[in-house]
Amino acid sequence: MTTLLAVVIFVILALTASLHVYWAAGGLWPGKDGASLARTVIGANGIDRMPPAWLTGLIAIGIAAAALWPMLWLGWIAVPLPGWLVTTGMIVLTLIFLGRGAVGFVPAVRAANSEQPFATLNARYFSPLIVAIGLALLWLLVANWSMTR
Repeated sequence: MTTLLAVVIFVILALTASLHVYWAAGGLWPGKDGASLARTVIGANGIDRMPPAWLTGLIAIGIAAAALWPMLWLGWIAVPLPGWLVTTGMIVLTLIFLGRGAVGFVPAVRAANSEQPFATLNARYFSPLIVAIGLALLWLLVANWSMTR
């Protein structure tokens, strides 16, 4: 189960990071132009363009690091980092995903991000998927606590 969860997390987040690289390079899918893309993937009220390419690229790097972190946690990737840093990173990553996923269901946050189609996509797909990733990270964290310490 641990191996499957780590691989699924990696695949989902690696694809997500790749999509952010595509957007940073000027890609427009699943939109038709910058405004429709921003309304689809960001959804903040009144948004009419994507963030700067450097910021989208920075987000891609963060997501790619998140994709690799469970492998660090499980000891599949040897990096000279102290154990406390790997553990702290895993805890923080788990809290970020659980928090971001859960906040998507908070009415005030939903009202602030109500551009369509983002609002519908976030309620149906984005937030539930992010919560599921957070729960998978929590499972890896708890199930492998003693093994990696």
